[in-house]
Amino acid sequence: MWNIAGSGVAGSYLYGRLKNSGFDVRIFDPKVENFYIPCGFATNENLIKPFLDNLNIGFDQICEASGTPVEIVGNNFEPTEARNFGLCTINKMKMEQLMVGDSVIHSKCPGPTDDPVVDATGISRFYLPPAVGDKKMYAMEKVCSTSDHKNFYFYFFPKGRGYFWSFPLKGGYHIGAGGIDLEEVRSYLNKYESERILSRKIRMKPIMKDITSRNVIGVGESIGYISPLLGEGIVPALESAEALFQCIAKTDDLIEISELYLLKIRKRMDEFNRISGLVENMQSEKAIALSNILSARLALNEMKKFGFGISFRKILSHFL
Repeated sequence: MWNIAGSGVAGSYLYGRLKNSGFDVRIFDPKVENFYIPCGFATNENLIKPFLDNLNIGFDQICEASGTPVEIVGNNFEPTEARNFGLCTINKMKMEQLMVGDSVIHSKCPGPTDDPVVDATGISRFYLPPAVGDKKMYAMEKVCSTSDHKNFYFYFFPKGRGYFWSFPLKGGYHIGAGGIDLEEVRSYLNKYESERILSRKIRMKPIMKDITSRNVIGVGESIGYISPLLGEGIVPALESAEALFQCIAKTDDLIEISELYLLKIRKRMDEFNRISGLVENMQSEKAIALSNILSARLALNEMKKFGFGISFRKILSHFL
């Protein structure tokens, strides 16, 4: 029996994949039923569609907005229109519900058990050991009826401290900011009246150790499998869950599953670690090292994976 703790993107997707493939699986979440999370989240529709196809979910069932222009403002460069490579907003809660149906057991995962447990608990990392050198940032999000920006909009704070965003939804906007200084984050949102508001922390550094522990295997944000540059975790959550599913489908030996899984995610985790180092050096004003310039190319690619692209020159001007 596979036990999945957490019904966010990673946990819900993995549950759907295992259930549809005939595995004995349960999914738990201590949050009360219909716990509210702002419903508009940005991701790349070109990257998310293959995962949706695996569960026979149509993109149109969860899409809020897609194909609209992207405006970016950053340190050392004026507002510029970026190419949209698939940036969209989705109804994340609806997507998760389509993945799991009515199967979530609204309680904590059972206590000590010999059965395998998937830690998909995100920032809490409830079943895995405490992370050493963990790095988190503050995030505040609002669902608003109006915005100063009608399309996708990003303003990157100087020195890699975070960014403000405004994303279009059906009949509204998802507005938020994330950064290392909570007061700075709040300052960008004070002017916006909201229908809904959420304040939380986001893990911004991959956890290179304790990805697995005895019979527990982590996925998604619980192991820092998230973009350290943008805080985007939807596609990474799906990637890590699919990687684990492929390992489970290959063997029923838990040790072998863990070893195969670590091999599958190692390259992407290394990329996240390099980008995290770049961001940390930016924040400490050490961004001009050659290694940082090389990592800036990874950052550029990370933006494209998120769904938009700007020139390498402008990326460098922002970093330097």
